[in-house]
Amino acid sequence: MALAWQGVVARRKILWQVSCNSRSSVRIRVPAPLSTVFTLPMKDHRLAALLSLLAMAVPPSVQAQELGQLQRESLSHLFFSDNPLPPPPSAEEIEKARHRVRRARRWERRLLRQLYPDDAELWAYAIRDTDADGVLDFRVSDYYGRFLEGDTDLDGDGIDNVLDAEPYLVGSPAQSMGLPASVDWALNGKSDEMAAIQRQLFEKHRVLLVERSAEFTPELAESVLDVITRVYGRVFDEDGVLTTLRIVATEESSLLEPEDEAGAYDFAQVLPATQTLEIYRRGIDAAPVIQLGFLAHEIGHNIQFSLDYDRQRQEEIFRRNYFAAPHFFELVEPYGWSIVETRARRRDEYRLFRPQYLSQEPYEYHYWEEPVEDWAAWLAAIFEEVGEKRYLEDERIKELHIVGDYSLTGPWEWYSDQIIAYLYIAMLDSLVERCSPSDWNTLRRAFQSETVEAEWPYFRFENARGGEIQAHFREVYPLAEDDVSYMADAYLLPLHPTLCPPSNP
Repeated sequence: MALAWQGVVARRKILWQVSCNSRSSVRIRVPAPLSTVFTLPMKDHRLAALLSLLAMAVPPSVQAQELGQLQRESLSHLFFSDNPLPPPPSAEEIEKARHRVRRARRWERRLLRQLYPDDAELWAYAIRDTDADGVLDFRVSDYYGRFLEGDTDLDGDGIDNVLDAEPYLVGSPAQSMGLPASVDWALNGKSDEMAAIQRQLFEKHRVLLVERSAEFTPELAESVLDVITRVYGRVFDEDGVLTTLRIVATEESSLLEPEDEAGAYDFAQVLPATQTLEIYRRGIDAAPVIQLGFLAHEIGHNIQFSLDYDRQRQEEIFRRNYFAAPHFFELVEPYGWSIVETRARRRDEYRLFRPQYLSQEPYEYHYWEEPVEDWAAWLAAIFEEVGEKRYLEDERIKELHIVGDYSLTGPWEWYSDQIIAYLYIAMLDSLVERCSPSDWNTLRRAFQSETVEAEWPYFRFENARGGEIQAHFREVYPLAEDDVSYMADAYLLPLHPTLCPPSNP
């Protein structure tokens, strides 16, 4: 559960192995030959980001000579599985790329060379702008140089790449805005039910379910449909469209190498520059009720962006990995969140290519007037005092309606984590009258301890009960009684089918 643009260190790791255990510091493990470990305070995440420029750009499981091949293979599922490959750069384009790299600022040139060592062809791809509109064709993951979609209409013909039979061909004939054969599940062996879900979401809400390096399961497709039409029914009202959600795609991993441990814990993430929600192997294989939760969380991010989304801010994402969100910050201010402006550096704007993650936000987050680093230290102290098992059950945490330490890394994650809690509490409470008190309590405890904690050990959703933000959710994301009952039947009761009767036996 993460925002792709919000700061790489807080997510997982840079090119060195960097991890954050949702506490007050970032732990950095430097691989051989140095083989050392050191720790930086969370507030020094910019310093940690700079270390990536000196880091080894090769995943532990991949030999250096294989890296370029994996990076090229990532171009084959930018839009959909086995999509057309970009035209190889000409000798002239490669020479121009070399010239631009030589003239680039030292830190930006160094990062590009770390990602693509001595490979001018990949440099040319990384800095290419097919339709010369100022938006580069690709964004580049600074985790080992995986290519991602950049310009969503590479040839400038008005057709999104994912719907374009010739996405790289400038001047190609106009095409229908319907689903092409390359992504239409009705023509690609999917069940009638899955094809119907894909077509419903695309035709009514302009959200395309598309397979890239991994396949959708029927359960995942159903979960996406239920979150959009039941959890966020008010947002997508009838045939409503959310401008910040264009694609829901499945990928094996967020990283270049699917077997890399650093990506093994990722369920999904929002890529705001391309209005895309990517779902990874752990999310694809998760229990449906967990899918329902993380999808509510991630699409909650898309809704957050929509409060401030316009063409100017879209350009900010492409140029600086930065998204100004005054309306969202105004929304969360009554619930304790504030921002403190810091000086933005010119380094934030990438002129040569567009890294996916590295960025510096021009502000710091405070919660009830205290920096988030201080809250992390407070939570860590309670953790050490009471132990892992009782940590989030501590009354000092519960009385503040804190559902987990990840939720206090910033207002974006706090808001979306509280939405998961809102959904799960509503589903549980809809069963109160159908279950005996003992069965309901058994189901409630088992759901938390056996299902939720298995995937999110430091997330206790019932801590949100009574929080002021929950009243806000009931107003802006009202859950219809029939929808809540359906989701309780479909997602909760199968966990313990003998405890409570379904609504329609």
